[in-house]
Amino acid sequence: MSLFDHIGFHTPDLRRSLHFYAGCMPALELEVIRNADTSFFVSGGERAPVPFIWVTAAMTPPVTPENPGNHLHLMFAALSRDAVESFHETALAFGGIDSGPPGYQGPEEMGYYAALVFDPDGNTIEVGFRERRG
Repeated sequence: MSLFDHIGFHTPDLRRSLHFYAGCMPALELEVIRNADTSFFVSGGERAPVPFIWVTAAMTPPVTPENPGNHLHLMFAALSRDAVESFHETALAFGGIDSGPPGYQGPEEMGYYAALVFDPDGNTIEVGFRERRG
């Protein structure tokens, strides 16, 4: 059983958010599914439909995020260090705000390699790979 079924949040600019997530989620082998004119899902598609993220249009005008990182924090597990780096590169190309280059978080011996970016609404998107250390 999964810890949760889905997480939802609002965006003031659905088109901008859809562009960002549709651009960078394939680097993690995740799908973006436009389910209505006012929302979309991010999930593993048919292979893993839940949990999913549900992004819906807010009824406020688009704004530039203040204090990126002070909003929602989502962490996605990557399958490799290459996937972390690919995500970081594509996230920036599709409107993400850089939070620094991918690298080891904590001591390298812990084996946690990650990248953090802010989505266009200022939410923190973390992608990490946990290496098995023998």
